[in-house]
Amino acid sequence: MHCIPLRQGLCSRSHRAGFTLIEISLVIGLMIGLALFTGMNISAIQDWQKGKDAALALEAVFAAQRAYMADHPTADIEVVTRIELEAYLPTGWTTMPTVRSLDDGTLTIDHSVMPPQLLSGTTVYDPSGSGTDGLWDIGK
Repeated sequence: MHCIPLRQGLCSRSHRAGFTLIEISLVIGLMIGLALFTGMNISAIQDWQKGKDAALALEAVFAAQRAYMADHPTADIEVVTRIELEAYLPTGWTTMPTVRSLDDGTLTIDHSVMPPQLLSGTTVYDPSGSGTDGLWDIGK
């Protein structure tokens, strides 16, 4: 350290203790930026997870449809009831699955068509825009 003369024979030692306002502002700004970036990515991941959960539910219903049709080859899938299909759901599924939309609305599974599809009211629900990507549909 160097000596800064105050009066004759006395000197003050310059210590740099702490941070400047600019340094603190930069660190706080960086932390806010990282928090915003993380928040945006988490919501995208949550939306993707909802789509994959929906696809998994549809795959379970599709497996039940195929199993039912294997046992009843002359049946018309349009008239098969929900209760009849529930007996054919894969292991771990006891009732027809429920699915939530991106805005947390309740979607219904149309099990009267093969492969099954999600309905929001009377319209097909697939915000991914592709019927073969495995998000909000059974994929290929």
